[in-house]
Amino acid sequence: MMTNFSTTDAVSINASASHWHVHRFKAMGSEIAIWLEFRNASRAAQLLHEAEALFRRNEAVLTRFNPLSELMLLNARPERWVSVSATLWHVIKNAMTLAQITDGLFDPTLLPALRAAGYDRTFDKLDPENALVPITSLRGRWDDVGLNSFEHAVWLPGGVELDLGGIGKGCTAQSVVNWLSHYGPCMVDAGGDLTMGDPPSSDPGWSVGIATPSSTQFMSDLLFLSLRNTSLATSGIGPRLWMRNGTPQHHIIDPRTGEPANTDLASVSVIANTGVEAEGYATAAMIAGSSRAYRFLIEKGLAAALVLKNGTVWTTPQMTQLAV
Repeated sequence: MMTNFSTTDAVSINASASHWHVHRFKAMGSEIAIWLEFRNASRAAQLLHEAEALFRRNEAVLTRFNPLSELMLLNARPERWVSVSATLWHVIKNAMTLAQITDGLFDPTLLPALRAAGYDRTFDKLDPENALVPITSLRGRWDDVGLNSFEHAVWLPGGVELDLGGIGKGCTAQSVVNWLSHYGPCMVDAGGDLTMGDPPSSDPGWSVGIATPSSTQFMSDLLFLSLRNTSLATSGIGPRLWMRNGTPQHHIIDPRTGEPANTDLASVSVIANTGVEAEGYATAAMIAGSSRAYRFLIEKGLAAALVLKNGTVWTTPQMTQLAV
């Protein structure tokens, strides 16, 4: 039996299986869907609710919208070493590694810049028309952050605050897939970013379609792929826009300027080994712009599809080889 799955962002999914269970909920600012192939329906429901609980626990640690979250308590204690939980340490360590690999194009220290751009509350509470905020330039400073691996301690310089939204979501999705894979084929769709374990038992891979973005929604299918035990993340400006002093703003901040990225790309989809890597590389590519991003992604040996604002589509050789 063919079951159609639809996601919340730039992909569409088809899979065939006779014992599929799906659980949907909202967490980390995204619509989350988790699929598991498992014969025992009641046990599958229990596993999927435990997976949701992991998302909830990590969100409570990592959210920037609760001043009492562990992340925000860390941000409130600059100029000192602060020991953090295993969850927060894991996400920060991954974020800093990606910052180094991407030469700072992915930068987790951009929370002040996001606030300065007007993104100071959850998106559903933003007034998209009337954000009047001072224009400030707050560049990324990832290389000023100190990490003590022995103590799991973090040192933030004054004026630096971490935002771990996207990378935290990717880390959590990967943790869920790593755990659920012990029980059967599974996949997590976290707002359109996919982290996949084994494919459905009746299929050679997860059938995934990447779509071309327009200014308001993702439209026609661009590529069809068959994937397994990998991750696909899409970064794009999309419909999440608001105004600041009469100028359109978006959430992808260029750490070199502290402003929403002035990029010629509409979206970038990247396949990588983990949800963390896919998220980081897709974000960095969006900020870099088409020419630099294309060279960078090829150098890293990554499968990627880049959609320019003028409608041109570039795919790396690795992505072309995966297309079915």
